[in-house]
Amino acid sequence: MTAKRFRLVLTGAAGALLLAGCASTPPEPTASKGDPAPTVPSASSSAIDCQAFTERMAAHAAAQADTAVNEPDALAAANTGAEEAGDDGEPADASPPTFATLPLFSVSPRGNQLPVGWQPWTINRNKIPTTYSMAEVDQRVVVHAKADSSASGLYVPLRERDAGMLRWTWKTSGIIRNADNSHGPREDSPLRLFVAFDGDKGALPLKDQLMYEMARLTTGREMPYATLMYIWGGQRAEGAVVKNPHTDRVRMIVVDSGMKHANEWRCHERDLRADYRKAFGTDPGRVIAVGIMTDTDNTKSKAEAWYGDIALD
Repeated sequence: MTAKRFRLVLTGAAGALLLAGCASTPPEPTASKGDPAPTVPSASSSAIDCQAFTERMAAHAAAQADTAVNEPDALAAANTGAEEAGDDGEPADASPPTFATLPLFSVSPRGNQLPVGWQPWTINRNKIPTTYSMAEVDQRVVVHAKADSSASGLYVPLRERDAGMLRWTWKTSGIIRNADNSHGPREDSPLRLFVAFDGDKGALPLKDQLMYEMARLTTGREMPYATLMYIWGGQRAEGAVVKNPHTDRVRMIVVDSGMKHANEWRCHERDLRADYRKAFGTDPGRVIAVGIMTDTDNTKSKAEAWYGDIALD
């Protein structure tokens, strides 16, 4: 896979096809307020006890330490690329390294601006980027995100791997009250976790193939075959599976919602294969990237959130 493909994995396509719904041009008309929201059957709850999460992550970190020894060049290249990123947030390195496992935030040096191995990416040059920095919160090293009418994220390009179990922890100071993830002009979230998948684009309906081709011609890049996104919603119930208002190739699962758990660490464990089947109605292809994003560009609002360690087994 090329660097161009990886840089697009979590950014979608141009204009109304932008993956996260952060379109720079108006989207196609959506359903009226009286119409049902574009959702598909709900997914099961994923919140787990954070003590159990901490124990599992400790075991994962110990196992990953051995893997990291085998990837020092990749880690060094990723850090250099992040540090030398240009004003648009794209890595200066034309070929960002791929990883067998996700680098943990908790093992990043506290003085780093960005976590080891994670690359910055932007929606487009016209978007104000969200600010990400390393911080020590509640005796753990995490990524601190602050958005102000902004949208950008961090991602890790992975060596193709089977879909497995995904675990993470996150926290937000509040929700975006006027956000609606099924409606393009209000499609924002204080917390998002993306997983991008490969697949046979030639087997997709013609309209989807035309969408991919338009994205490639417009941006010189390719969209991932499909993207599964976990979000903290403001209006949809936990477990809701929401279709992205701009493209059928992105589905969102609401794993936290509303203010009930604001300012609390929430720990989650998801079966990617089961969630992909629930969202797309078929088995997933290989996982090719994971990323995070805090965005408020559509609602012109502010959000503050924290991302703890993410593990993909």
